[in-house]
Amino acid sequence: NSGTKLESNSTTEIDTPEEALLYKLGLIGNRSSSVSAENNDDEPSTSKDNLHDSNIQNNTSITRLMQSAFNKIQDELQSSILKPSSSTDPATPEGIESSFDNQQESDAAKSFADNVSSFFSRKSSNPDIAEIIQQAQNIANNDGASQTLSSSSSSSGFLSQVLYFQQNAKSIQKTLESSFGPYISDDINLSDLFQSIPSIAAAHYYLEHQESIKTPSWKRRRHRFQPSVEVMKVNELNEALVLSELSYADSVEEVREGLESLYDEDWSDEESGGISKKKGKRKTSGSNKAQWELLFCDTQSRPNEPSHFLAIQKNASQYDDTLHVLMVVRGTKSMGDLITDAMMEATDYEYDGVQGKAHVGITRSGEYLTKRHKKLLATLLQLSDKRKLDVTLIGHSLGAGAATIAAMNMMDSDQFARDIGNGGDKNVKISANVIGFGCPALLSQNLSLMTKNFVTTVIADADVIPRMSGATLVNLLLDLNQFEYQDLAERDVEQALRELQGRFSDSSPTMVGNRQSNKQVPFSIDEDAIQKVMGYVHRSIDKVSGGEGDMSKPSGKNMAADKMIPCLFPPGTCIHFYRDGSGIDGAYVPCTFFDEIDVARTMVDDHLISSGYRKIFLNMMRDFHKDDHFSFERRRT
Repeated sequence: NSGTKLESNSTTEIDTPEEALLYKLGLIGNRSSSVSAENNDDEPSTSKDNLHDSNIQNNTSITRLMQSAFNKIQDELQSSILKPSSSTDPATPEGIESSFDNQQESDAAKSFADNVSSFFSRKSSNPDIAEIIQQAQNIANNDGASQTLSSSSSSSGFLSQVLYFQQNAKSIQKTLESSFGPYISDDINLSDLFQSIPSIAAAHYYLEHQESIKTPSWKRRRHRFQPSVEVMKVNELNEALVLSELSYADSVEEVREGLESLYDEDWSDEESGGISKKKGKRKTSGSNKAQWELLFCDTQSRPNEPSHFLAIQKNASQYDDTLHVLMVVRGTKSMGDLITDAMMEATDYEYDGVQGKAHVGITRSGEYLTKRHKKLLATLLQLSDKRKLDVTLIGHSLGAGAATIAAMNMMDSDQFARDIGNGGDKNVKISANVIGFGCPALLSQNLSLMTKNFVTTVIADADVIPRMSGATLVNLLLDLNQFEYQDLAERDVEQALRELQGRFSDSSPTMVGNRQSNKQVPFSIDEDAIQKVMGYVHRSIDKVSGGEGDMSKPSGKNMAADKMIPCLFPPGTCIHFYRDGSGIDGAYVPCTFFDEIDVARTMVDDHLISSGYRKIFLNMMRDFHKDDHFSFERRRT
């Protein structure tokens, strides 16, 4: 922060970190006269301009003075290293140990001086960030592998997906069969399992049954011993959620405008109690938030090639030796995404030398992302002369899974670092962090645990996608087939008959408009009629549900199959937000927490951004602040 004033005393002001250090070393003196001249409002504008130019030249000389000072320190350290020790005889063990200690101290001091010298010289050697962005965009635009910073027509994308489906129909069918096949007993045919689903009534009553069990009290009990989520963590997660929602934009222009609008100044009047006149103006300085410049955007997805965009941080410190990159991956939106989702077969996957399982379709999508941008990342490192690469990956649904696999590929071994390093430089350090919302069941438990340090998966209450795998779907079908819902159905039919009986048997006056009517009902329903109807209903429901009265189709009760053990779970550190009866609560839970599909009326809505994650975050923060009008936009600083 070179523009920040650091007051060393009442008469001296320091403009830069270099000056602060030189002042402490006694290498520069009082600059109060210059500061006074700078703050004098009566000076002509030309004098201020001259003073500004003088300050720029002075800053340049300060940097040179710093470089010279540290060069001198290096020379002195080098000469001291060459001098023999006079206090201790080198021939004695004590002398050898003392010389060794002195050598270590000198080497450490020399290394420190080298690092500091390199730190202050980097300011003048680093290229301008705007130049890096321009060159990176040119490279991305010249890459013909996909549409970059431009959108292909929707009709072209749809036709290409239809063509892909036609060309790969057999392989897709084989993948689907292999996704479910391993979970079915040899004596059970997969098609028979689907055909044996009784009716929509079974799902309706099974839903009612599940909701009667999984009450808010049941949820609180399950989370009782799990660590709670800090409320302010929601602010960080919401910023990532806004970026993930931006990936669903239909055009590159919308993505670019969305990135820019994230950093518009929102002058909140909550603290001052009044309406600020500055509201809506663009923030130009003083923000500690990362600001991103769009480098690459592909709004069209294909099977195993998800839509995504790539951006670079444009307001990073010039002294930062890390290149900060943002990758946001879109979730399911098109036919190509659905094909990727359907490929839920658990395939062998190795990470950091450990064997496990992973979602085959999403694995291919993540590998595509790393291969697609390997050349671009290497170019960015070379242009910026950075030694470290920090990639932030964000995604929702399918995008969260693909982002996780991409991060695992980046951090798996030194090979990726060598590939993108300048000339194969092995010293390039790569770090990746993932925030995913509603990530599908992706990894086996052992691999999921290995990603806890860099992957955060957020799951909204009953969101069905993180719980969905081949095993959990088959288990749900088995539960539906084995669920006895006849008594519940007969209960509802009898309740309806009793209601009709009461209405038709009631001869009390009724109001028709403004007139009273004493019209008698034409007939009444007695108890014998109700029992006769219920006997007919019992036989009909038994036949429809595949009971003993109908052997024409397989019955769920006759299909003996053990439940399967799921092998795929959400990755990393899992945060579960749930409705506890009085509001929204959150807890850190193990990945195995989601080993079955939570059948609830909100299981689909909870997966969506608007009706699920955004709504849950907003309600949680409103409860915390006790403000029904709270919004994240008003709190943005």
